[in-house]
Amino acid sequence: MTALVRGANAPLRAARVTVTHTCAAPADLSALLVGRDLRVRSDDDLVFYNAPVGPGVRWSQEALEIDLAALPSDVHAVLVALSLGDGAPFSTVSAPTVLVDGHTFVMAGLGDETALVALELYRRAGEWKVRAVGQGYASGLAALLADHGVDVEDPGPQPPAPRILPDPPTPPLGHQLPPQPAPHTQPGGQGQHGAVGPQGAGAVPFVDRVWMVWEDASRSLDSYRGSLEHALGVRDQEVTGNAPRGRAQQLMDAGMERLTADMAQLAGELAAHEGVVGAEVSPFSAPSWLTWQPSDRVGEGLLLGHLDADEVSTLRVPLILRVPFGRPVWIDRGSGPGDAAAFAWSLVTRFLAAVPPGAVALDVIDPTGLSGAGWLNALPEPSRDYLCGGGVAVGPEVGNRLDKLLNLVDLRAVGGEEQMFLEGAPPVRLVVVFDVGAALEEHGDKLIRLAKEGPPLALPVICVETDTPTDESVRAMRIKMSGSTLPPSGGTLSDPWVGGSWTLTPDLLPDGSFDRPPALLTHVLNAHARVFG
Repeated sequence: MTALVRGANAPLRAARVTVTHTCAAPADLSALLVGRDLRVRSDDDLVFYNAPVGPGVRWSQEALEIDLAALPSDVHAVLVALSLGDGAPFSTVSAPTVLVDGHTFVMAGLGDETALVALELYRRAGEWKVRAVGQGYASGLAALLADHGVDVEDPGPQPPAPRILPDPPTPPLGHQLPPQPAPHTQPGGQGQHGAVGPQGAGAVPFVDRVWMVWEDASRSLDSYRGSLEHALGVRDQEVTGNAPRGRAQQLMDAGMERLTADMAQLAGELAAHEGVVGAEVSPFSAPSWLTWQPSDRVGEGLLLGHLDADEVSTLRVPLILRVPFGRPVWIDRGSGPGDAAAFAWSLVTRFLAAVPPGAVALDVIDPTGLSGAGWLNALPEPSRDYLCGGGVAVGPEVGNRLDKLLNLVDLRAVGGEEQMFLEGAPPVRLVVVFDVGAALEEHGDKLIRLAKEGPPLALPVICVETDTPTDESVRAMRIKMSGSTLPPSGGTLSDPWVGGSWTLTPDLLPDGSFDRPPALLTHVLNAHARVFG
């Protein structure tokens, strides 16, 4: 069995799959056959105890049997819903579990929800995949069904026993961030994600909210793009006289109206947090950077930049990487000289701002010595030794530095003492590898191992592709596929839910030249250096 976490997805290997569940209280399964807009085509697309057979789906008291090959071509996904039979919230029972095709999803952390979308079985590039959803509705199954287009009146009393429906990647290649789990969501009178205000009751952390907003925006945009494709098909029928004139335009206008409303609501959720979040998740132009002081707590995440889509003008989604990050980060080459380095130093500044002084040190590796990081060597002692690992590792020193870091990985993996670094050195070591192409040519095996094994052991790794291009070398791909790959200047990212395309505009330090210490980075470094005297 493969365990899925909320937001994760996995391929479905069989053409026929069975969905089952376990729950400590009587609970019901049902299925919704939906289009790209996540709405049913008609009420006949609800399969449950009173309508146990639908196109490609059969309900029984024990399970849902789904024949993926038999699903109509305009069915984009099958949503599997779970609801408690007595209308009690899921917080009153232990975490329910759903199982499908060798995958399990334990829905922990549920609260007032009485019904939820447990799984989404969806088409992706001609294949079928399953996504762990676990999004709940406090107002019950009727609200869940209505939200997906089912005409719900009074559902009436539940049938007697036996109960019927018993109780978010292989991501696409390209720039990609793995899905980052967020708390369950539920609709209500306070926006899609509970209380909108940052201090409101039930408010979720800002980083969680940002990822939830991006997911909702991605799904809404995917729905719009699907409806636009359908409208263009209707226009072709209008040209041939097989559809009444004007219908295609009506469909396009309705799709844009829904998209605009969705984006305005999501923009409002983000606007409620402006000016009240930490510097590390704020733009460098925000007032929070003017008043930044080190904290004794680790920040929520690091702002990378903002995401835009061609069809959306009212919403810019902050892209935030959680800290500590347990995967390597790879920054691709930019369209201009210094783009990747600028992105890297901006990320370093935010990381140092998010971690208490004395808890983190910086190891900079530059095989060719051409990245312009040599100014670190001019830092006064002991800051250079304790805070920057003795200075920038260049040429032959690269191998020695990688050996020391890998020795630290080995010791931490077995819970050993750390003696190879100076006594009292910080426990977290942020490793930044400039000109990673050159580093891979000389020290490929060491760097690959450090990138994969270091981050979970408090050695986060940032690989920066500057001078030596890696193209699509096997070694580079091994690191990229194990972590997050970022474009440094106006490149595109695929969202981890529906694979939609977004344009990333990095938020960079205001200093344009990085052959000398940027002013804001110097300020943050000085705050850390004071710990060492």
